Amino acid sequence: VVQQRLDNSLSFDRKWASYKAGFGSYDSNFWFGLEKIYQLTNSGNYRLRFEVLGIGIWFSDEYDSFLIDSDSNDYTIHVSGYSGDNLNILNQPKLLGSTTYQNGQPFSTTDRDSSCGCPGMNNGGYWLNCCFAQNLNADHKG
Repeated sequence: VVQQRLDNSLSFDRKWASYKAGFGSYDSNFWFGLEKIYQLTNSGNYRLRFEVLGIGIWFSDEYDSFLIDSDSNDYTIHVSGYSGDNLNILNQPKLLGSTTYQNGQPFSTTDRDSSCGCPGMNNGGYWLNCCFAQNLNADHKG
């Protein structure tokens, strides 16, 4: 598990250094850390699985291949081999009405923005394309 959000009790609106090192508690809300994810995914072949509760329904998406680049390349994400419930979180999240592609995108935070500077769009670190449609690490109000 590299990310877990059970509720909004822990803000994911954090700077690059925090996302790089990791934060939170494994038994609650947490982010594993970009550097640890990089080291892990570059040591072998890994799959990536998302389990998301949206519109009152659980969805699962899986990618057969998952790795991220090093810090020098902004931890760019690479996934392929999609299967799942058609949410396709990193390639084409149809249920969310997006045609934004996040595969092949660098990681972005408020202090290290790779998302083309879309105002107000980046309030939690994530792999963003210009003016992305979704961010699983954004702080959600309400």
